[in-house]
Amino acid sequence: MKEKARQVFNIGIYVVVAATVLQFFLAGLGIFVDPTLLYWHTTVNPFLVGVLPIALALIGWYAGVARRTIWLTVSMFGLVVLQSLLLFPFHMALQGPLRVISALHALNAVVIFWVALHLLDRVRAPARA
Repeated sequence: MKEKARQVFNIGIYVVVAATVLQFFLAGLGIFVDPTLLYWHTTVNPFLVGVLPIALALIGWYAGVARRTIWLTVSMFGLVVLQSLLLFPFHMALQGPLRVISALHALNAVVIFWVALHLLDRVRAPARA
């Protein structure tokens, strides 16, 4: 049973990476093609990128995945929450230096992508992790 849980964890990490790439694509579609497509970027896909890692962490814990990998998986949720918080100055229509905080949204997206790729590396080569 634990081997099946490990397989679910591994496949789930691939899904998280794909959903993270999809987030960048959806943002691009919303900016460059049709602003109504931002709905998918802001509402639907973040659920997958943010909540799926929590479920995967529980599955990974059951499967005996390395503790560091579990915490890295959980960190995806925290980074997605931070991603939303970084947009508060923009949504509050603040001006000046406080509005600059929202620009960190793009930088945090890169960090999320880096963590997803790092998790993928740990799944693909667990002995090195």
